[in-house]
Amino acid sequence: MPLQTLSAETIAAEERSVGPSPIHGLAIDVALGGRVQSHRHMRGQLMYASVGVMTIQVPGKSWVISGQRALWIPEFVEHEVRMSTNVEMRNLQISRALAPLLPAFTCAVKVTSLLRELLLTAIAGPNYFYTGDKQERVVGLIVEEFEESELVPMHLPEPRDPRLVRVCDALREAPGDQRTLEEWAEVACASSRTMACMFVQDTGRSFAAWRRQARLLSAIIRLSNGESVSAVALDAGYETASGFIEMFRRQIGCTPGQYLSHAV
Repeated sequence: MPLQTLSAETIAAEERSVGPSPIHGLAIDVALGGRVQSHRHMRGQLMYASVGVMTIQVPGKSWVISGQRALWIPEFVEHEVRMSTNVEMRNLQISRALAPLLPAFTCAVKVTSLLRELLLTAIAGPNYFYTGDKQERVVGLIVEEFEESELVPMHLPEPRDPRLVRVCDALREAPGDQRTLEEWAEVACASSRTMACMFVQDTGRSFAAWRRQARLLSAIIRLSNGESVSAVALDAGYETASGFIEMFRRQIGCTPGQYLSHAV
């Protein structure tokens, strides 16, 4: 039975029971709309959805993760997870002592067929290993296969200014909203010039680029839930499905159909 909520207290208790192991695997199914409360780990963690789509929030950014990617979260980085579909979550924590060269920053990781099988094998195995045994070799291969995603990062910068937060929250709720920057500036009680500057300063993106990325991530979630390309395209503000498919291809490097064939 899929879980609905995994509390920070439950996670902390589980990690206390494991102790200072060099690795720690977790396989858990979480229902659509489920949540893993904000928490952190003493080890770095590869977070992977073998089935489904999850949205992971770290300070300043949110990431949409599905079968083509995992997310590497370094040790002690606070993170929260929300399930955008039913998710089979498969996570592997790795001690920095085992892999000192793994990134010190959160990043998407390209999941090849080999890396997928290695991850699933390591997570199903014990939380310890002996020199020269299978589990040690599997973890060593995972570290060798670790490759920061070559594709467009599937993250959305989180604004800090309350005026931008108001606008960005509204755009997340309705990605296809066609209001211009000038119209959104009125909502935020600021000038359009101020809003344009704030977007770049606060998120590192222009208003148009931020909205395009928000639409893309929303579309991936909806497509993964089985909605048609035509319906998703129209709701994202595109007049035709072909225009949406072309945007998707430019941003991701493949069509929605090709993406989904690898994401499940």
